[in-house]
Amino acid sequence: MKMFDQLDPSELGSSRESFEHPMSEDFRQVSHLAGVAHQQALETSGRRKRGGSYYTPPDVVSGLLDLALDPILELRTRQGLKAARAIRVIDPACGSGNFLLAVGDRIRRCLETLGVDAREAARAAFGECVTGIDIDETAVGLCRESLLQASEGAAPESAVNDHVFCADALEIGADQRSRFTADTLDWNDVFELAGCNGGYDLVIGNPPFLSQLATETTRTEDYASRVLEQFSDAATALTDTAVLFLLLGHKVARRDMGIVCLIQPMSVLSARDATPARSKLLDDCQLQALWTCEEAVFDASVRVCAPLLRRGSDSDRVSLYAGRDFRPVGEAAITGSSWSGLLASSQGIPDRKTRSQGTVADIASATADFRDQYYGLRGCVMDRREASDIEFPRLVTSGLIDPATVLWGKRRTKFDKATFEFPRVDVARLEPRLREWVTEGLRPKLMLATQTRVLEVVVDEFGIYLASVPVISVSVNDFDDLWRLGALLTSPPVTLIAARRHLGAALNTEALKLSASDVLKLPLPEDDSHWSLAAEHFMSASRSLEPSARDVQLLASAEAMCAAYGLSNDVELLDWWRYRLPKPRRPARRRTAVAAL
Repeated sequence: MKMFDQLDPSELGSSRESFEHPMSEDFRQVSHLAGVAHQQALETSGRRKRGGSYYTPPDVVSGLLDLALDPILELRTRQGLKAARAIRVIDPACGSGNFLLAVGDRIRRCLETLGVDAREAARAAFGECVTGIDIDETAVGLCRESLLQASEGAAPESAVNDHVFCADALEIGADQRSRFTADTLDWNDVFELAGCNGGYDLVIGNPPFLSQLATETTRTEDYASRVLEQFSDAATALTDTAVLFLLLGHKVARRDMGIVCLIQPMSVLSARDATPARSKLLDDCQLQALWTCEEAVFDASVRVCAPLLRRGSDSDRVSLYAGRDFRPVGEAAITGSSWSGLLASSQGIPDRKTRSQGTVADIASATADFRDQYYGLRGCVMDRREASDIEFPRLVTSGLIDPATVLWGKRRTKFDKATFEFPRVDVARLEPRLREWVTEGLRPKLMLATQTRVLEVVVDEFGIYLASVPVISVSVNDFDDLWRLGALLTSPPVTLIAARRHLGAALNTEALKLSASDVLKLPLPEDDSHWSLAAEHFMSASRSLEPSARDVQLLASAEAMCAAYGLSNDVELLDWWRYRLPKPRRPARRRTAVAAL
């Protein structure tokens, strides 16, 4: 997401009085209107979504500068004027310059507190201390003009132009085939122009979020070969562009305490394709703070976070901030290759050490079907209550799965934008390869829903259901393990483990989204006797016809599984799990038998 200035610059000052400085009313109006007009043009032309171009709200800009810039300003103020004037900040996807304007304004106020007159402070702050790069030539022009106006003529136009230029920051130094005149530059040239040969004190901004799973934002093969080579094993073809900017920030920040703070999609915390990047960043950086926001920040569905990485620092504690008000919510440590545990801690999710031995892969296999299977069923799904379960198998979507119960025929569901009450697949209409897929799928198994607040699993002991994408099918090596694995996957300890490993991967920041391989890595409990007891209760829950009886048995299974993992009588964990269980929903209105056929 590139930043185009919709901001009221007077609101971009620090929350700390010493660095606040109101910009003029005229400048606020000009900057605001220019940014709004440019974003509207991008929207009209269809380039906004393809380029990931969204405004950063002023409260978010201010909150990130409070975390990332103000400590630098306070330190340099104590060190004296020379140190303060040497501050260098870059936004590598600056858009029309809202971050740079706010940064420059705080630096100006810092210099004025050290006795520099207002005009000289403005010249240094807006003409020397900030650097901006963007691929949008119009946005770069707006950024330059905004910085010139903010300096009230003190910063020379030539200086601003040298510090804000049109290029793809990811391509600088890659090779000579770049689309921009800046293709002859390497980062040493940029450092020299900015007067920071050791790298930048702060890399901050809101780079484009360009998922490589969406056709319209996928990198071309030629572009990917140029860019990815710079990051070696830290990036893959599927790594989101925003994560590449995070790696770039690490590359251009000062090795001695340089800070990188770039807004990211929440998925960076757990996405498998970001794992090498997270590992690389922690090789010589401390993740000092993490801001997460479950509220909408942009007029797009993605939820965001901002890791604050400090180079050359070493600590295992991460300060956590949440929400548009950047409220502190404690601290936590990183465990494993995922950063999801930090999001879990910021949400107040319990943290427990479990007793385990082995993994689900020891007793089962798991598969998750893909688009081919989903699209292959188009035109072959019908609404039919009574039919042969072999010729017309029942189709089960994630929405038809609750813990220990299949809601087929009791709750309406959607498939391919159509609503069904009794969805079945007409096998005779399928292509031969999909008929084989159906045959493989119609066997005893467990079905695991995704994008849910707890792991929701049902046992298909007779193999009569066909799992719809993205439901995960889990097959056991020993039939007797069906109920044991059902109890395990539905249990509070395993939901907790999944949350601390994978929270942030789903569209909803409270939901869990696991892959088939993630399921196989979940741990088995140490206590086999309590596990067997839990399996008995889970089987009873699954076979209960009354919801109240099912709930009693499900809770008994949950309590036994807690004991199996060494967490007996853990009331807090049980209450947390029960709170996240799906709330009762009204059953679907029954149609007449004639209408249902």
